[in-house]
Amino acid sequence: MSLPQNSNSPLSDLAQNNSEPVFQAPWEARVFAMVHQLANAQKYSWSEWTEHFAEEISLAEQASTDMSSYYERWVRTCEKLLITKGILHPLAIDQRMEELLREHETAGTHGHNDRPA
Repeated sequence: MSLPQNSNSPLSDLAQNNSEPVFQAPWEARVFAMVHQLANAQKYSWSEWTEHFAEEISLAEQASTDMSSYYERWVRTCEKLLITKGILHPLAIDQRMEELLREHETAGTHGHNDRPA
C-alpha cells in the first residue's frame, strides 16, 4: 500500500520511511485506507483525527486490561469520530459487526482469518 507522493496526510511517508512491513494483516491495510479516504473526503480533518487518536491511545494506556493493537485503536478512533460527527450510528456498527460474525461463522475460516477476535 502506498500513498500519493503529494499527499498532505501525515501518514504519506509511512511506507517509504520504514523497512518493516507496514501492516501485519490485510484488515490493517483496509483500516488505514478507510481512515485516509475519509479524511480526503473531508469527513474530518487530520488534526481532528490526530486529536481523537491521541485520546484513544491515552485511554488504552490508562486501562491496564487494554491489550488492543495499534490498528484496533485506529478502528475505535474512526468509529468514535464518525459517531461524534453524526456520520455513523452506534447501532449500525453493532448490527454490521453481528452480520460479519455470522458470515464468518457460516463460511468457516478457510484460511481467511485476518481480523482480530
